[in-house]
Amino acid sequence: MKKEQRPQNLLTRRKFLIGTAGLALTTVLPACSQTAKNVQTKPTEPLISSITDRELRVSCYWVARGEHEKSYALFKKMVEATTDFSWLSRGDRVLIKIALNSGKRYPATTDPWSVHCMVNLLKEKGAGKILVGDQSGFGTVQWTEDLKEGSSRQLAKTAGILKVIEDSGTEPCFFEEYGWDAYRPAIPDGKNHWKKPIMVPATLDEVDHIIYLPRVSSHVLAGNTLGLKLSVGFLRSDSRGEFHNGGKQFYALYEEINHIPQIASKLRLVVSSGRSVLTLVGPNEGPTAKPDYGLVLASDDLLAHEMLAYAWLQWNRQFETSSIAHMTTGSHTKSRSRYNKQFSDRMWPNKDGPGTPPIEYFEPGNLYNHPAIVNHLKRMGGLPRNIAVEELNKQPDSSVIDYLKRQLKA
Repeated sequence: MKKEQRPQNLLTRRKFLIGTAGLALTTVLPACSQTAKNVQTKPTEPLISSITDRELRVSCYWVARGEHEKSYALFKKMVEATTDFSWLSRGDRVLIKIALNSGKRYPATTDPWSVHCMVNLLKEKGAGKILVGDQSGFGTVQWTEDLKEGSSRQLAKTAGILKVIEDSGTEPCFFEEYGWDAYRPAIPDGKNHWKKPIMVPATLDEVDHIIYLPRVSSHVLAGNTLGLKLSVGFLRSDSRGEFHNGGKQFYALYEEINHIPQIASKLRLVVSSGRSVLTLVGPNEGPTAKPDYGLVLASDDLLAHEMLAYAWLQWNRQFETSSIAHMTTGSHTKSRSRYNKQFSDRMWPNKDGPGTPPIEYFEPGNLYNHPAIVNHLKRMGGLPRNIAVEELNKQPDSSVIDYLKRQLKA
C-alpha cells in the first residue's frame, strides 16, 4: 500500500480564496437597494439569435423568511407540478446529488431542509434505496490514487447535512470513499470539448434515477453555481484537474458533464431552495442575502431551472446586496482567471507544460450570455421559444416576479 503524504504547496480552497482575494468575510454587509455601477441588469442582445420550438416549464413558490419548515405541502405541490413521477417505479434506486463544496453551512451548501423534503416525497412515491451525497471540492478533499486528504463525510457533518441524511433513513454517498478504481470513463453525447473520457463514479450505473439539489450562489470562478455546475462533484480528481486546466473551455467543460449518458438518461428533477443566496464571490464566502420571501423552484429541464435560479441570483445581487459589498468584493470575479490559474497550478501542477491557460471573462448581464448557458444553447440548437414560470403562490411584491420574468426573455 502506498504511503499517504501531504503534497507540497498544499493550498486549501478556503485559504486560496482568502489569500488571493483578501476575503475574511464573517459578517453579512447591510442590504441596500442602491446598485453598484458594474452590475448590469439587462444589457445587449443574446449571443445566440436562433429560436427552437422548445417550450420549457419551471414551477416555484415563495416562502416567508423563517417559515420554510411549514411549507412541505407547497414543496410537494411544486414538484408534482413539475413531474407526474411516471418515471419512478416502486423500489427504484435514486441518487440525490447535493452541493457540498465545503463544510460551510447553507447557502454555501445545499439546504438541508430541501434534502429532508425531497427524501420524504420520494418515499411517498414509492422509491426504494435512496442515496444522498457528493464529493467535495479539491480545495477541501484532496484525493488521488496515492493520497487522501480531507473527508466529504466530515464536511457534510459540519455543514449540518449528514444528520438530515442519516435521520431520514437514506444512505450517505461520498464518492471518494468508494476508492480510485470505483470510477468509470464516460463521454458526453455529441460534439464536446473534453480531450479525454471523464471519470465518474460507477454508482451512476447502479441507480435508476438522479435528482439534482443545488443551491443559488455566486462563484468566484464560474460566475454562478446553480444546476449546470453541480455535475463537477461527479468528477474524479484527475478529471477535475483537466476541467480546471480547460482555459477558454472552462465553462463548456462543466456544462458538458451533464450530457454523459449516465447522467442525461437518468436526470429527472432539479430543485433549489433559494431562501438564502450567496450573492457575490462564492462558492463558500461572501455577502449573504436573506430576502423577506425566498424562492423555491423546480424543473425537469436543466436550462429552465438554470435560468430562473440565475435570475433570482441577479435580483438578490441588485436589491439585497449593499453598494459597499459590490465595491469591496464584487470586483473579485474580474480576477477569476488569475485565481483559477493559481489554484490549478498548485493542485494539478504540470511541470512540463506552460501551466493553466486563462479562462474566459464575462460580465453578468443578459442571462443567456453566460458562457456555460451559451454552450448549452448551442447544443440544443438555439434559444427556447418560451420558459413558462408557474407560481404556486404569490410574491407579496409583484415587481419581484415581474423582474424575474423579464430576465427570462431573451
